[in-house]
Amino acid sequence: MSMLKVLTGFIPWIVFSLVATREGAGAVTTAALLAFFVAAAFLIVSRVRGRSPKLLEVTGAVVFAAFGIVGAVNPAVDAFLADYGRALATLILAVAIFALLPVLPFTEQYARETVPQQYWHSPVFRSVNRRISAAWGAVIAGHAVSTALASVLTEPATTLPSRPVDLLFNWVIPVLLTWWAWRYTARISAHAHDAATARTAHQTATQV
Repeated sequence: MSMLKVLTGFIPWIVFSLVATREGAGAVTTAALLAFFVAAAFLIVSRVRGRSPKLLEVTGAVVFAAFGIVGAVNPAVDAFLADYGRALATLILAVAIFALLPVLPFTEQYARETVPQQYWHSPVFRSVNRRISAAWGAVIAGHAVSTALASVLTEPATTLPSRPVDLLFNWVIPVLLTWWAWRYTARISAHAHDAATARTAHQTATQV
């Protein structure tokens, strides 16, 4: 499984966060539309290359299209989405990941691109991807909580300095959580690969 492809799937959320967070109220519609176009572009590329659409791409297109439409129809919503849109978008993604976990772990879509089809429905393959997808779902939910706290703690009524709070909760904590998920994915994937190699070697030896 290519972790680069998994992280690429989060680009629409990064685009939305950078534009909406830095530009503030009044830019949410623009940020959402930009994120939608990025997600839509990924969907088109997947389609052209004959690959199934990924959960990250579909969820990003739907969520940011909705944000863009709501922001355009009701500009008063911009202020709320500027503060809490990032948390809401990541929370929706976490819910989607956990909702589909028993049926299709989202990392399985990426793993199938490098694993032979004969293993796609094996219990080990499904179990490994459920564990990895659940870890990513928890991390994304953590992103949502962290970014929501950033908005709450930088409200005008609070006396906390906004820049350190923004740096910690909007960037440092999410990056650390993502780094942990990356390391966890690498460790579980390596263990599964080693176990599969050992089983294959054992089967070959017994046949001989």
